[in-house]
Amino acid sequence: MRYDQVAFKGSHDSIDRKPAILAQLAGAGLVERCCALELDLVQDENEFVWRVQHGAGDDGPPLKKILKEIAGWSRDTAEHTVLTIHLDLKNAPLDHAEFADAMDELLVGVFGRRRIYSPASVIGTREDLVRGARAGGWATIEALKGKIVFCLSGNGKRKHDYASNSPGARVCFADFAGSKWVPAKGDRVFANMFVAAQGYPGSLKRFSDHAGFITRGYNIVTRQTWQISDTGGANILSTDILNKNDYSLGGAGHRPLSKLRLLKP
Repeated sequence: MRYDQVAFKGSHDSIDRKPAILAQLAGAGLVERCCALELDLVQDENEFVWRVQHGAGDDGPPLKKILKEIAGWSRDTAEHTVLTIHLDLKNAPLDHAEFADAMDELLVGVFGRRRIYSPASVIGTREDLVRGARAGGWATIEALKGKIVFCLSGNGKRKHDYASNSPGARVCFADFAGSKWVPAKGDRVFANMFVAAQGYPGSLKRFSDHAGFITRGYNIVTRQTWQISDTGGANILSTDILNKNDYSLGGAGHRPLSKLRLLKP
């Protein structure tokens, strides 16, 4: 199974959930472990330093500290299922191009480039990321053991500029609001969807016939939205509820999609 053919359980606003992040990853005390995280980031107004928090008035830990903890868990659990981390940008001070280099430098410095699965691997010989993904460019889950996938979310201008600035050299993927269209080309393949939006089931259905895209449903807080996400073919089910049997994917935190998106000639 390729990465785009698998569903993963993830925590929404991971820093605020119980148990703490490392326990979410290990599944300690949970019905099922998490294979995806979301970290909300607020950047300092004068330098490329981030804290994991919702807004400027919060008092969250430094991003680098949290990343080092996750990297330590990853090294100690070398054959873990690929971990996907959404970095939700809550503000965007300073220059966008400089941001791209600073964020990549931070992530590579903590995890090492070999541990990170980046867009270049999906692009391959194709013209861009979308066409590479739609042609079957994603690696298999087996090949991705021990790897980390980063995806920028949040601030629209910043993630757009990041993804379009030397996309083959970037460390992170970047998402888009996957509510209205399925792109045939471009530099973003993660579709981010708010599950309480009226058109959410239709948005999932829109992607169900297209291999290569990664759909994420976030803010899952009801059994109904979990079931819609699961049966509708969401790749990442990002939930606030981590320890109920009916908010699980069979015990491992991941499994093949309910509705597989197959490559078409």
